[in-house]
Amino acid sequence: MKLQRTIVRNTLARLRRWLAAGNLLLALMLCLAAALSLRNAREGDEDAARLTAENLSTSMSSEVASELRLIDNALATVAERYAKTAREADRPDVLSQMVAEQRVLLKHVSAVRVVDATGDLVSDGVGADGGPTAAIHLGDRSYFERARARDATVVSEPLLSRLTGVWCIVVARRLINADGGFDGVVLTEVSSEHFAEHFAGMALGRSGAMSMRMNDNFLLVARHSASEPRAVKGLGEGTVSAALREHIQRNAAQGWYVTSTALDKVERITAYHRVAGYPFTVLAGLSTDEYLGAWHRQVAEVCVLVALMILLVGVASVLLYRGQKQEHHGRLAADRTAREQALMLENDLVGMVRLKSRVILWDNKALARILGYGPGELRGRSMRDLYLDQATFDHIGRAGYGALRGGQRFRTQVQMRRKDGGVLWIDLSGMLVSEEESLWMLMDIDALKQSEEKAYGMAFRDALTGLPNRRLFEEKLADAQATALRTEAGIAVCYLDLDGFKPVNDRHGHEAGDEVLKTVGARLQQTLRANDIVARLGGDEFAIVLAASGDSGSARTVIHRCLSEIERPIEVAGGHRVTVSASIGIVLARGSCDMAAVMRGADDAMYAAKRAGKGRIQIGSTVSPAAASSVAALSTPPPMAVPRPLLVA
Repeated sequence: MKLQRTIVRNTLARLRRWLAAGNLLLALMLCLAAALSLRNAREGDEDAARLTAENLSTSMSSEVASELRLIDNALATVAERYAKTAREADRPDVLSQMVAEQRVLLKHVSAVRVVDATGDLVSDGVGADGGPTAAIHLGDRSYFERARARDATVVSEPLLSRLTGVWCIVVARRLINADGGFDGVVLTEVSSEHFAEHFAGMALGRSGAMSMRMNDNFLLVARHSASEPRAVKGLGEGTVSAALREHIQRNAAQGWYVTSTALDKVERITAYHRVAGYPFTVLAGLSTDEYLGAWHRQVAEVCVLVALMILLVGVASVLLYRGQKQEHHGRLAADRTAREQALMLENDLVGMVRLKSRVILWDNKALARILGYGPGELRGRSMRDLYLDQATFDHIGRAGYGALRGGQRFRTQVQMRRKDGGVLWIDLSGMLVSEEESLWMLMDIDALKQSEEKAYGMAFRDALTGLPNRRLFEEKLADAQATALRTEAGIAVCYLDLDGFKPVNDRHGHEAGDEVLKTVGARLQQTLRANDIVARLGGDEFAIVLAASGDSGSARTVIHRCLSEIERPIEVAGGHRVTVSASIGIVLARGSCDMAAVMRGADDAMYAAKRAGKGRIQIGSTVSPAAASSVAALSTPPPMAVPRPLLVA
């Protein structure tokens, strides 16, 4: 008996050690798995916030650049017209007329003004209200001296306007008369509030902020904060975080970082993007509390779940140990504990519901959690309340119960409705308990479905430029043709191949080539109309569809603008400026013609332009239903070199 007691004590001691070690190992594994899962979830949320902030900053920097280019062109037009006015007596009238014309065109500026050679504001300068301006001296402004010294448009630092008393930036250009003498400066004021109003239209959330700063000294030009929408705090100051200075030193063109904003101490995920061609940088910041709020709740839920699982396993181990102490109940207690533990784990992971005549008799906590109901709220409800429509409910009734009664397994994926009205994807499977009752298991697969849909969407976009790829282009082309048929209009299909792209790759590297492709894609998008289509087919080939384009003249005009934009210099890494051109083929399509033939015709026209000397536009034969089979023939007019137009407003 003593020997038996010793054996039992030794056996129980070994069991205690094994249980303790097993519980510790399981706890470590659960904590490690939870930590890895939470880390991946946080990185995903941060990546989503970063991508959103980058898109906001990139979009706004493009918009700011477009407005400044419009002002630049307007001032250049005034200066050019003034320089061509030979008679001195005509110059004031010409200048007043040009200023008035450009003021009407520049809706987004506060004023268009003229400063004479001494720096005094000319009495006939036109202000925001259309009336004469006051006698004010502006010759001591730094932009005045910079404009006098160079034949180009200059942009000032943020400053308080001496006429309006509001913060603004000044865009100025010198006036040179026909004799070569300096006659003053023509300038515009763009208020900081104008930029802030643009920023306010972006989706920044409850605590987001967007601002624009000077590149060199970080002076604040404009800022909008969702929590302080009308604040002017910090305008004209260069107070920024150390993180921004560090990232600007590494990459001045664009980047992102996470830190507390110097002005309001709110931690944000901030992305910045330099305004192309101008000394400004746009910054978009999204509050980490907003983007990571769901993650913080997930941390709490996972910690509670892991603690409960560890507690459950610990309790099960204690029960197992006590069961072993009772020799006659040991095996039964161990089996019962294992079954109870398996049941608890299954109920935590998978929603379960028991039905009678498709009415809920019982459900577990996992199902209530998945569908957003409280304990017991689902019992007594018809399953019809969980389906989106009557047709889905009837289909599951016929197909599901028909398979189960036939002795087969039934499993499907279906959308169900949460208590709050939200829709989520459920993996549904069931089994018969009796003739009237059935047991169904429901698993939440909504995140997996959303991931699949996102991957499906990415398959239709070019990864480098963000433009539609060939597959999406063909679908959009078919839609454009259908629209043209309904409106009895024609469309123009254009193929574009870059000239001079390979030397850029060879000399400056593939990163420079990628930058050229992205810039060309962005310029084409900005130049074309909203209902036109532009896509990257691969390599340095692009395709364009001009909707409702009924004749070659209008198509040539639009493509001419596109070619001019492509040929503007492009700044690549290392401060180098490169230029490329393009050979473009155009085919007009009318009626219900073969789109494959139209695309071949545009491709042939493009190669004809390339053979004729590159940098040209070639119009191919118009394709109609009767001529769809012979579209490859080119039209009579020879390929023409694209002229370089004068810069006008």
